[in-house]
Formats: sequence, C-alpha cells, structure tokens
Amino acid sequence: MFLKADNKRGFTLIELIISIAILGVLAAIGTLMFLQQLPLYRLRDATRMLFSDIQSTRIYALRNGAACTLEQFPANSNSYRILQNGTVIKTVDLSGFKGVAFGSLDTTAPAPDSGTFTDNRLVIQAGGIASTGSFYLKNNRSPADGRRIAVSASGRPVITAWDSATSTYK
Repeated sequence: MFLKADNKRGFTLIELIISIAILGVLAAIGTLMFLQQLPLYRLRDATRMLFSDIQSTRIYALRNGAACTLEQFPANSNSYRILQNGTVIKTVDLSGFKGVAFGSLDTTAPAPDSGTFTDNRLVIQAGGIASTGSFYLKNNRSPADGRRIAVSASGRPVITAWDSATSTYK
C-alpha cells in the first residue's frame, strides 16, 4: 500500500512567481503615481495650514480684543508668523513642505512673489475687520500647481486653485 504522489492541492512554483510579478508591477505603478502627486499633496497641506492660521489670527483678535497680524518673514520668504501686541504666538516654516513656496503663477498678479497685502502683513483688527488681499502658494511640479488664499474685509479666507488651462485662479 503505497501512497500516490499525485496531490492536486496547492500552487505550483510558476503560479507563485507569476502572482508575485503581477503584485510587483502593480506596486511599482502605484508608487510612481503617488510620487507624481506628492508635490500637489504638499501644496494642499501647506495651503490648509495657512488657511487655518488665518482663521486663528482672526480668532485671536476677536477673543483678546486686540489687533493680530499674520506676517511673512522678510528675511525668509518661506516663513510666516502670527503676532499680537508684539508677542509672537506662532511661527511656521514652509520648508517642511518640500517644494512649496510663497509665490503666484499669475505673472499679472500685483505681487507675484508672495501676496498682495501691504508689507506682506495681514492685519485683523479687534472687531474682526481685516486688511484685504491674498497670499499665494505654489509648488515646483511641472506644470506647477498654485493656490491663492484671498482674505475679505470681514477676515474670512477663501482658497482658489490655479487653472493652468486658462492661466487664472478659480
């Protein structure tokens, strides 16, 4: 009574190698697609952070009853800080978002290097009234992506994206 070696269960070595090769190709495609989109994700994160900090600046001004300023550092155009009564509340360096910098993609913008605020300072008064203008962010992707954060007189920010097809912020 000998047992037969004809066991039909399991995978053959060739089936296993082909499965691993297919998974490897799919992983490579997924990684390449992620790496292509990474600059856009970083720009979106930096934009959300600046948007949130603009809202925080408004809240500080309303809560403390004193003007609050969000200003871009003159020495380092990739940093900004929030100030109230001469005290620095928060400092942010955008270099943590690799490839993201202040700047507009619109060559007709009044200040394509960073924004349209006087002296690159957004000032929000104690009552919530703000100096109007925009901050611009862009990345180093080709073609580059851009975001504009416009602040209304009521201190509310609005994000618009750069449309490379029409060369405008929408």
